[in-house]
Parts: sequence; structure tokens; C-alpha cells
Amino acid sequence: MGDVIIIVISGVLGGFAGGLLGVGGGVIYISAMVLLLDEQQQVAQGVSLAAIIATAVVATITHSRSGNVDAGIVPLVAPLAIVAGFGAALLADAMDGAVLRRIFAVVATYFALTMIVGALRNMRVVATQD
Repeated sequence: MGDVIIIVISGVLGGFAGGLLGVGGGVIYISAMVLLLDEQQQVAQGVSLAAIIATAVVATITHSRSGNVDAGIVPLVAPLAIVAGFGAALLADAMDGAVLRRIFAVVATYFALTMIVGALRNMRVVATQD
């Protein structure tokens, strides 16, 4: 029962983060599965990607209706993302889970710190304008 609660909470938080921010759902799904459910890194990433498909479809439709999707850019980005995603998934599957987990942690930490530093800089700019 505890596992179900963790899955439900991570699904809600991940879906909310993905819909609101466009990113973050996967970090929440993967972290919850690996750290709280003791799932293998590759399995957690596979489940996360499958869950993100549904989130991405719904969020894309919503953002599109609001005019937030530049249809001219999508055909340029999507094919490259598909090829890169396929290659990276093959690489992840071939890697040792512990190594992949460390890479995931470093990348997630880097992006989190980058976002925090950017937000702090933006707050400083706004404060100096007042």
C-alpha cells in the first residue's frame, strides 16, 4: 500500500511540474522510483518516459490552445530529439545502473543550480529596478 501512495504522489507532483514548467516530471518520477521504491535506474527512466508521453500530449494541447507552441520550430526540433532519444536510450540500457544513477544525479543537480542562480539574478535585477 505504501508503494501505491508513493506512486500516486509522484505521479501528481510529476504531472504538475511537467504541465506547469515543461520539465521536472521525469526528475520527480525517477527519483521517487529509485530512492523510495528501490527500482533500477533504467526501469525508472523507462517508466518515467512512458508516463511523460501522456503528460506531454495533454500539456502540449493546452499550451497550443493558448498560443504557446511555435509550430514552425516543432518540425525542426522533433526529428533530432527522436534520433537523439533513441541513441541515448540504447546507451542508458547498456550502462551500469550505478553509473547511470550518478550521471542522472549530476545532471539534475546542475540544472537545479542553474535555475536557482538564474532566479536569484532575476530577483536582483528586479530589485534594482524598483
